[in-house]
Amino acid sequence: MTADRGLSTVLDVAVCVLLVGAGVVALTAAVPDESVPATTDPTATARAVLDSTATVTVANETVRGTLATLLVDAAVADGHARAPDYADAVSVVATRRLANTTRTAAVTASWQPDAPCRAAVLAVGPTPPVGAAVDAVTLTVPTTNATGCGRASVHLTVRTWSP
Repeated sequence: MTADRGLSTVLDVAVCVLLVGAGVVALTAAVPDESVPATTDPTATARAVLDSTATVTVANETVRGTLATLLVDAAVADGHARAPDYADAVSVVATRRLANTTRTAAVTASWQPDAPCRAAVLAVGPTPPVGAAVDAVTLTVPTTNATGCGRASVHLTVRTWSP
């Protein structure tokens, strides 16, 4: 053995220790501090939840669509006082989807049509804790006059909060 080989091994070990130390520092810095509350972005949550596809089965009929579409259809059906089972089924599916995506968000679908239809509000998801700062975004989905109740839009409001 030569002295050069001993020096090379020492340098290899030193470089390895430095790289491992740098990796530990990088990983430690990347872990979020749990004492800092998470920021909420209702727009991102709306995209994640409302754009997801869901399936609702009522009276042996299966309807598949985005959660936004299902909520709009359920609010309109509820306003017509038709298919209350459909509105209930959509509420169950939407509540499950929110629970699987985030436990800190709720969605409300509201429709204010002309007569003879009645206003409908479908609220899904948990209620924010008392004192929590709540952020919200509202998306407006137009409807056609095919409903016989004017062209009233359905408003989808997504509320988020920090745990």
